[in-house]
Amino acid sequence: MTLEKLQRFPIKRKRCPIPGHIPPSSHPFTFHMSKLISKMQAIIILSLVAVAFAGVPWIPEPRDQAWLDRHQGFVDNSINNGHNITVLFYGDSITDAWRNTGLPTFNQHYAPLGAANYGIGGDRTEHVLWRILNGEITNLNPKICVLKIGTNNLGANTDSDIARGISAIVDTLRSQLPDMKLLLLGVLPRNNAANTNRTENVSRMISILDNGSSVRFLNMRDSFYAGDGVFYTDLYTADLLHLSALGYVTWQSTMDSLFQEMYNSTQFYF
Repeated sequence: MTLEKLQRFPIKRKRCPIPGHIPPSSHPFTFHMSKLISKMQAIIILSLVAVAFAGVPWIPEPRDQAWLDRHQGFVDNSINNGHNITVLFYGDSITDAWRNTGLPTFNQHYAPLGAANYGIGGDRTEHVLWRILNGEITNLNPKICVLKIGTNNLGANTDSDIARGISAIVDTLRSQLPDMKLLLLGVLPRNNAANTNRTENVSRMISILDNGSSVRFLNMRDSFYAGDGVFYTDLYTADLLHLSALGYVTWQSTMDSLFQEMYNSTQFYF
């Protein structure tokens, strides 16, 4: 066979294994790095999914059927009893618990005025906004609304986005109930110093919504938090988020001066 023909059929050399050599694909380091990369990719994908499905604080959003049932109960109450409601509470589980943990204080100070509690546990700003836009304030003309919302948004939204969501609620209430005054409360301190720094940041942002008349802002922080991670623990339950019975007494006493001023005032400026 000529040299030319041999060149057409190159010799295939087999790689001889080197004693102790481990192919790269099965090397322990490569194997563990591959698993680590896969985990990191999974975390990134889950994070992206969480962001995609996280509510937007200023875009109205409903929840599950049990929640819709409670919402319908509020709608029915407004339709059937709206003429008797002069005080309206809106918020999440902390507001919701006026009906149990805070009930003695509620019955003493607010029920005689004709108060309705439209708080639902777990609500974020987008949920309250949806409820307001879907019949809960139909047939209402209260003197004052107490709004405290935003703490449940901390896990999914930025501080500025939470403030934007709260602002959307304020704007909606003002446009749909123009004769009502709105007492806007800051987000209460919670859990630890880091979370409380965030609640305080949100509260600073929404404080500018106070116009001196139809909307007033009150930050109750100092009644519940001493600073530097020190809470007045007797005002909270063990989670340092929800309030004890004494916490509701403190809420009422802290808010009372401004509440009474707004409730009894005959002056009104937009």
